[in-house]
Amino acid sequence: MALMALACHQPANSDMSANQPDPLDIGSQDSSVKPQSNFYLFANGTWLKTTEIPPSQSSWGAFSTLLDSSLNRLNRILDSLAGITNAPKGTLAQQTGDLYVSAMDSAGIEKNGYLPVKSELDSIIAIKSKSELYHEIAKEYAINHDPFFSFYVSADDRNSLMNIAHFDQGGLGLPSRDYYFKTDSSTKKIRDAYLAFITKTFLLLGQTPADADKTAKSVFDLETAMAKVSKAPVELRDPIKNYHKIKVGSNPELKKLMVVFGVSADTILVGQPEFYKGLNNLLNNTSLETIKNYLCFHVINDDADYLSHDFVDAKFAYNKLLTGQTKMKERWKRMTTMVDRQLGDNLGQIYVQKYFTAADKERINQLIDNIISTYAERIQQLDWMSDSTKQKAIVKLHAIVKKVGYPDKWKDYSSIDITRDNIIANLRGTSHFEYNRSIAKIGKPVDRSEWQMTPPTINAYYEPTQNNINFPAGILQPPFYFSAGDDAVNYGGIGLVIGHEITHGFDDQGRQYDADGNLKDWWSAEDAKRFKIRAQNIINQYNGYIAADTFHLNGELTEGENIADNGGLAIAYAAFKKTDQGKGNEKIDGFTPDQRFFLSHAQVWKIKTRKERLITMALTNPHSSPMWRVNGPVSNMPSFYEAFHVQPTDSMYRPDSLRVKIW
Repeated sequence: MALMALACHQPANSDMSANQPDPLDIGSQDSSVKPQSNFYLFANGTWLKTTEIPPSQSSWGAFSTLLDSSLNRLNRILDSLAGITNAPKGTLAQQTGDLYVSAMDSAGIEKNGYLPVKSELDSIIAIKSKSELYHEIAKEYAINHDPFFSFYVSADDRNSLMNIAHFDQGGLGLPSRDYYFKTDSSTKKIRDAYLAFITKTFLLLGQTPADADKTAKSVFDLETAMAKVSKAPVELRDPIKNYHKIKVGSNPELKKLMVVFGVSADTILVGQPEFYKGLNNLLNNTSLETIKNYLCFHVINDDADYLSHDFVDAKFAYNKLLTGQTKMKERWKRMTTMVDRQLGDNLGQIYVQKYFTAADKERINQLIDNIISTYAERIQQLDWMSDSTKQKAIVKLHAIVKKVGYPDKWKDYSSIDITRDNIIANLRGTSHFEYNRSIAKIGKPVDRSEWQMTPPTINAYYEPTQNNINFPAGILQPPFYFSAGDDAVNYGGIGLVIGHEITHGFDDQGRQYDADGNLKDWWSAEDAKRFKIRAQNIINQYNGYIAADTFHLNGELTEGENIADNGGLAIAYAAFKKTDQGKGNEKIDGFTPDQRFFLSHAQVWKIKTRKERLITMALTNPHSSPMWRVNGPVSNMPSFYEAFHVQPTDSMYRPDSLRVKIW
């Protein structure tokens, strides 16, 4: 795959040969819908009408087809490695191939039932005191479980060069705390299904129906009590309110916990202290039997996919209410994903050797430089920001580190013992390896070369404490980037993605971090006030959009992603207008360059989603649903109005007073 250079001084690739298919899927469009009425349906309506979501999927479209292609590539690699039976112990081929073989050993897994985790369940059942409970919780964190709360190691938000131990709220089985309390019929069904799943788990572990009902209720009631002291998703978005540095020595209970976790540190970060106060009270006033029931259930919940089919089926029966799937994904897809997660750098090395070149990396870097340059120009032109804050914003912008394709150095997994016949033991080994790596980082400098995503991942991200943008090799291909596509298509696709991630450095959360990645205010009071007014307009706009049925988007929950969508599209468009194609007006397949830019953006979000998944997203996901990721941003852009002749009487029209422009 070759990605074309898109620096603005180079000629645009706007004249496609007669035998070169248009990268835009013109056949997806619905001519019965006017672009001025609903641009998303105009661009994708015929495809949406004629496409059936596969039974094993919660959604289907641009991301899904690319993910399927990526999984097929990864699976071919794994099949090849699995066939090597004489690879030396500890080598990439032996570890990666054997992990996959152990995961695909359905006959052996079926025969073993839940025996592979029985020793862990027995260890939980044997707990006799709170001191032993702490030891058990720490042991579980070291082997792929995360009961009661969230523990991880990453940069200190106010001292971003150093790693520190983070403790956040967590431990709930439902998607968020709101699911325990909402009273609509959809949420009630999900709660009932979750309780049924817990009950089924204890039935499969050998309890009588009466005992399983009682046990399940005790677990659910404990989680409900934990949910009461948890913050809602929107409250977790404020980085300052969720930053609390605490001295370990001042808290005896905390000191005990640090000892069993193997954490040697004077201070830690606690995101939500009130949650921990509430949790400590719960642990002191809840029977040990109930606590042990909770721990046993979550071991099974975490490992259900790797146990016999009755556990797999029980979990799927609950999950499908969240996703709308009627059929489970094929085993090879689920297990390929698992290997990518557990040994991502092993699999990633082979993936990028086969599917991503140095030339690809260089060309994408040039495209990023072009968009950053355009971003700087846009900041200088802002009419709501003072010159002093503009200069600091530009310093931060130019300090962004761009990471493309894959890491500069790969993890060495060779110390992990992986066999071909025990998937649970292999998961424990890979998880323990990562846990030890994390613990060793505490109090040490942050390695800013590390990635949070594996190379084949179809995604991208911005890391505020490191002020970097990250684009794995997996997303640097169609429908986001076309090596033979015109500039309009590529700027509307991968250009949007790049602009989106850069804008995360200047959204409601990212803007609170400085050029070095520290949580430090660099705004004047007046500029911050002006930003918040504009951000509130974004919140108001998206609050008005319906996700599914009566469920609206949550403008506060999706604020950051909506700012990034709007800013990213505006910046990508401005960068596109520097190209020869962007400066001209030559039509391709009947559409002007500007029209092709917006159509490309719309077709990136060509996704058909089940109602259940849309509702789950509306309640828990910081991203808006696909239609509004298209119609929301374009309705704020005068260039879209000009491209498609949108008039005040059209549905896509928003009055000037309501159009939002931040970046």
